[in-house]
Amino acid sequence: MIVELGEAAPDQVGGKAVGLARLVEIGLPVPPAVVVPVSAEGALGDPDEVVRRLGEPLAVRSSAVDEDAADRSAAGQYDSLMGVRAEGLREAVERVHASGANQRARAYGLGGNVAVIIQREVAATRAGVAFSRDPLGRSDDAVIECGFGHGEAVVSGETTPDRFVVGEDRVVEVRIAARFGPLAAIRTLRDDEARAIAGLARRAEDGFGVPVDVEFCFERRRLWLVQCRPITTL
Repeated sequence: MIVELGEAAPDQVGGKAVGLARLVEIGLPVPPAVVVPVSAEGALGDPDEVVRRLGEPLAVRSSAVDEDAADRSAAGQYDSLMGVRAEGLREAVERVHASGANQRARAYGLGGNVAVIIQREVAATRAGVAFSRDPLGRSDDAVIECGFGHGEAVVSGETTPDRFVVGEDRVVEVRIAARFGPLAAIRTLRDDEARAIAGLARRAEDGFGVPVDVEFCFERRRLWLVQCRPITTL
């Protein structure tokens, strides 16, 4: 059983799917996605139908009712799977849904009502997270952290990203992370790209009515938003 983004109640699709649906409603670029609601209990239906609609590979991600809330994000407490193909889609959905009962979620005090987002996976060359306001509350500047490849390493703190601060005057301050190899001297974002990301983050803030952080990625030169949630540290 699947539902469209924005076509079911939040207690059926969870916080992450609600955020994606809101981004779509605002008119921001989101890769196509569907949701297996909480009531389906991880039962997908026809995986071939999903693949025909979204293509391959797919990202299979949790969207719990208590995830991406205004007071806490629950980031990393549930499973997410990347690179999923048609033959493994049903099992991937079941695994992500079952992660609602894992030890991490229980220790975090979460309720375990987990919907599952199935989304076309972006072949990301650069990715990261953008805050519509400084998350430490020091200014109203947008703050962007970006690395090469997929964004999971940036969001999880596994790698040190480049940092860009974009003021309301559109001036970009840059701090390049220490790297080795052929990418050592290359910054992840040009000034115009940093301004574009900051602009999307601020549009998302306007649409949500609160400061937000958005996860973004580039598919070659195309910019996508793949998650949005309130900034919980302010």
